[in-house]
Amino acid sequence: FKGLKNLPAWLLKTVVFEPLRWWELGYNKEIEQHRLTKDPIFILGFYRSGTSFMHEFLSQDDRLGYHTNFQMILPEIMLGSERVLAPFFDFFCRLFNLQDPVHRIQMSFRYPGEEDAAMTTALNPRGAQWGYFYPDMMLEQFYKYVLFENISDADLEAWKRDFLFLIKKISLANNGKQLVLKSPPNTARVKLLLSMFPNAKFIFIHRNPYDVYASNKKFWKVTNRIYALGTTKTVDNKAIILETYTKTMERYLQEKELIPKGQLIEIPYQTLLQQPIEKMREIYRTLQLEDFGYIEDKMKAYISTQKSYVRLNHQLPPEEEETVHQALAPFIQHWGYSLTPPE
Repeated sequence: FKGLKNLPAWLLKTVVFEPLRWWELGYNKEIEQHRLTKDPIFILGFYRSGTSFMHEFLSQDDRLGYHTNFQMILPEIMLGSERVLAPFFDFFCRLFNLQDPVHRIQMSFRYPGEEDAAMTTALNPRGAQWGYFYPDMMLEQFYKYVLFENISDADLEAWKRDFLFLIKKISLANNGKQLVLKSPPNTARVKLLLSMFPNAKFIFIHRNPYDVYASNKKFWKVTNRIYALGTTKTVDNKAIILETYTKTMERYLQEKELIPKGQLIEIPYQTLLQQPIEKMREIYRTLQLEDFGYIEDKMKAYISTQKSYVRLNHQLPPEEEETVHQALAPFIQHWGYSLTPPE
């Protein structure tokens, strides 16, 4: 069984850290009583649209808090153990030059992570991303816990309670700083997020849908290889990408009108790459964040470290280009991309 090779990591996580998990329960009352001083800043966009780059970019601002990879992988022990274990894990990553297989950079437990992934790694059955571990569950989890279709009111309230608990926990880990959070499923949850965080700010980043589709094909190959526990042979990854992208964007375009003026900005990924400081300054101004001058030099320094990063050039077979064109043409046109696939 192919998925068995990925099982030891889960067993290690659940068995070795069990004592620390029990210790962490002592924080539950403090988490429940914690109050966010400011509603979060949510980075929206489909997988492989540049959301991770935006998240890492914004995390340079030490006035903001963010969800780390440690908190994503080990959310059940993060308050009591991250300060001690994260430096040790990062030393191990540097010693063996371990690479993040998705983003193709050196692995670090300090880099930004995703709260939806944390709900899954915490073994919460309502985690939207169980489909990356059991691919035949992807669409079921997507419709239930991204679009919230065909679920009971009690199940929805349970998800909201679990999600809010996690957000409070992340806030507590960041000493109450305003959080900047990135999780692609949130793109389809604008109405729900506003009901929970009325003053939340939103940064939506979009990328040419042809590139998004092609990059997600590679993304699925990587996740199937290193994360999948269930069968992958009977799952049509390409169809899943097109369906989830379409439904996510349809929902976003329906609900973005609910966002009050001054709480949303939309940024093209390519423009962010070409004019990073100008676009970041625009984000701070539009969303009325704190003084941009405080962080400008540090952001420039971060951008200088990115110049050596080589972005992949994804190519699609002609027949696949036509399939993508037919499925995603409304979104390609909506954001002003060419209906002809990029070279």
